[in-house]
Amino acid sequence: MVRSFLATARAHLHNMTVNFGRTCMPWGPKRSLFAGGTGALFVVPGLVMFAHDPGAPHAAAYLAAFAAQAVFSVMSDYVMTGRNSVWHGVDRWYASGMTVFMMWFAHSALSPAHVFLAAPPLFCLYKSKDAILRNDFNTFARWHGWWHVTAVAAASHCIDLANGGGGLGARAVGRLEL
Repeated sequence: MVRSFLATARAHLHNMTVNFGRTCMPWGPKRSLFAGGTGALFVVPGLVMFAHDPGAPHAAAYLAAFAAQAVFSVMSDYVMTGRNSVWHGVDRWYASGMTVFMMWFAHSALSPAHVFLAAPPLFCLYKSKDAILRNDFNTFARWHGWWHVTAVAAASHCIDLANGGGGLGARAVGRLEL
């Protein structure tokens, strides 16, 4: 049964507070390189900001913030997956804060319409949480990995556009440039 968005949000808040350091994985310590390893990609938006203006104090702050997100994500979703650990609570709080921050950034630096770039990553996160509810590891791993990939792409795109770049256009991606 597919859980409503509101029920999923309530469960997430419960896991951020009451279940701060508890695992949500009904299958125990079962790892997926895609679900857990893709968390390392969170350093990319920080690198995009740093590449635009390496001397700016805010560039180093963005790089540090996104590098921290990468560490928290990999520790929670790969290293400690399926086991109770403080990393889960830290990752839940930090990822939630970074998601809200990037939505604010997209709105204030670009336009209100750019906030909708958060829709694909949030949909992937929702589907991964639904897979946990259904005790479906393979579906969870697929959707959670895509949550990381799409969130990184959306954040990198917004940061690049806000700094005068062309965004992640098809031509630039084809040349592996940002």
